[in-house]
Amino acid sequence: MIIWIDIINPSHALFFNSFLSEFSDENYFITIRDRAETVGLMQSFGLKGTIIGRDYRNGIKKSLSMVYRTLQLYHRVNHFNCAIGFENGMSVAVAKLRRQKSILFCDNDLKFVQKKSSLQDVETKIKLMADYVIVPEACTENFRKHSKNPEKIISYPGYKEDVYIADFKPDPYFKKKIPFDEFVVVRPEALGSFYVKEKKSIVPELLKLFEKESVKVVYLPREPEDAAFAAGFDVYIPKQPLNGLDLCYYADAVLTGSGTMAREAACMEKTAVSFFPSKMLLSVDKKLVEDEKIFHSRNPDEIVKYVLSQHRKKRGLKLDRSKKVKKEVIRTIDKILEDKL
Repeated sequence: MIIWIDIINPSHALFFNSFLSEFSDENYFITIRDRAETVGLMQSFGLKGTIIGRDYRNGIKKSLSMVYRTLQLYHRVNHFNCAIGFENGMSVAVAKLRRQKSILFCDNDLKFVQKKSSLQDVETKIKLMADYVIVPEACTENFRKHSKNPEKIISYPGYKEDVYIADFKPDPYFKKKIPFDEFVVVRPEALGSFYVKEKKSIVPELLKLFEKESVKVVYLPREPEDAAFAAGFDVYIPKQPLNGLDLCYYADAVLTGSGTMAREAACMEKTAVSFFPSKMLLSVDKKLVEDEKIFHSRNPDEIVKYVLSQHRKKRGLKLDRSKKVKKEVIRTIDKILEDKL
């Protein structure tokens, strides 16, 4: 059995790194898309992979790059028996063209209910062509409702973030990498993503309010253009990719315009804020908001007030639930690879 893993986003690097050791008896190889900190994280994990293609914020360039990268993968990827990816229509398309099995992890059901670009429509349909789509329980209903083969939608308890948080051990020397003893983490909106329609960031307003309250900020741009949001503010922008889980663990609060870092913090039971630019949320985020694990708002004053109200609340690191989630996901993959599902 030869497994091909295509990693296209930073959180996916964390996700797949967490269980590659579980497949020590399997042969696998990795391809990587150059996007944000993805390549740097893979290198920090000591994982080797072939870099194929890159991502762009501009919608036209993004669309063309996805089509071109799919063609590159088809011609450059060696023989495989099963492709595994996360929210990755490119790997599914190549697996179909090669007539090989594909497993796709997903957790973004927002693409089913919002107005989308034509390319995103096509991409979503391709994703659902995977032989098996593995999703968190919170979004299972939406995926099954939109799939022509709902029996191929397999659910697991918890969230994708649980899978790689399960084995997390805080780096005792991590805070030496940060110039502040106390800080909050801010990561901007993914304004270049197809499913994000809002094109205005509230990051400058957040940074202004935090500066007024003398709250130190570690700012994590997604793309080079995002650095402009912090212009004129006294924030720390790491020169090299930092372990996001350590940032969540040591920060007083984690704020993100997307969802992943907020879910990571929430799964650790840390103060988590999402300022995702829509009233419609992914089902996984909606569930965490309902459970009061994540605070969601687009009002900067409201957000900063909430963060200050949670300041210095001590929360221990509890991983028992995450460990159970990871075991379930590994068990599911094993069954698929052994043709027992």
